[in-house]
Amino acid sequence: MATISDIAKQANVSRTLVSRVLNNKPGVSPENRKKILEVIEENHYIPNGLAKSLVLQKTGTIGVVMDDLCNDFFFQLIRGLQDSAESHDYNILFCSGRKDMAAKLKYVDYLTSGCTDGIIAYGSCFDDEELFRYVAAKSASSVLIESNLSGVNTDKILLDNFRGAYTATEHLIKQGRKNIVHVTCDMNYDVGLERLNGFVCAMHDYRMPLGPDSILYADHFEEIAYQQMKKRLAQGERPDACFAGADKPAYGVLRAALETGISVPEDLSLIGFDDDVPDSKDMLFPALSTMRQPLYEMGHAGVELLLARINGTESEPVTRTFEAELVLRETCR
Repeated sequence: MATISDIAKQANVSRTLVSRVLNNKPGVSPENRKKILEVIEENHYIPNGLAKSLVLQKTGTIGVVMDDLCNDFFFQLIRGLQDSAESHDYNILFCSGRKDMAAKLKYVDYLTSGCTDGIIAYGSCFDDEELFRYVAAKSASSVLIESNLSGVNTDKILLDNFRGAYTATEHLIKQGRKNIVHVTCDMNYDVGLERLNGFVCAMHDYRMPLGPDSILYADHFEEIAYQQMKKRLAQGERPDACFAGADKPAYGVLRAALETGISVPEDLSLIGFDDDVPDSKDMLFPALSTMRQPLYEMGHAGVELLLARINGTESEPVTRTFEAELVLRETCR
């Protein structure tokens, strides 16, 4: 395999000129650049990435740590991260922790051992606080997506979950709905609490009745919400609207309503959150109205923010906040 010295000797130039061409630097005449590139091509020369990173003090690679790379909900986020990285000629390493804290911390150790220039961590679970603080402590260039953990001196990409929940609830109220319930998503996540607070605040601002029966606690899966709503309907309680903190529990509510003979959206108007797909793959659901997250844009912005930090164009920590979009479909008009 040819070396830089071999290329320089064959082209009858210095190693410095070859290095300048390889790194696309100025200071090389068009004639020499053309000659060097021809010799490189003839020798099928491939630069040593490790040596190049030692010289440039950059690896041209960023790392991403998240729980699940196989969940189709995250595909748009992953695509946004990858598209942005590739547009800057950066490589990107994805690490799937699968809800194993030890594995995620091990990945952070690996990514900060010199193989990346910075790290992005995704999530808002309270159990991940250790991970987020570890990322911020281990890497001077890091971005948290979705986590608004206080006391962490790092850049953040956030979604305004409170405002999104408020908007959804407000829409139901303005439809003239009087008995509105909220089915939560997992309350072990910041997003679950923020969306619950948005619902409560909208109900309060519009002087709507709000009692202990106005909130059904579920998680990020369809089945628990289905059982909760099925039980509520069997007891003769008939809400005329529901805002669910995530689409998964919204589909559970929808299943229970349809099985009970409740017409959606005539008798029950329903809005979810996330623009996700149901767990029940064998059931055909009406198109769910939802608050759509701009996941592609959030992923794209996360990389842009990280590269600004890597390149030293930012000083103080930066937080960018995105808004969810109300998308009206068949379950709410």
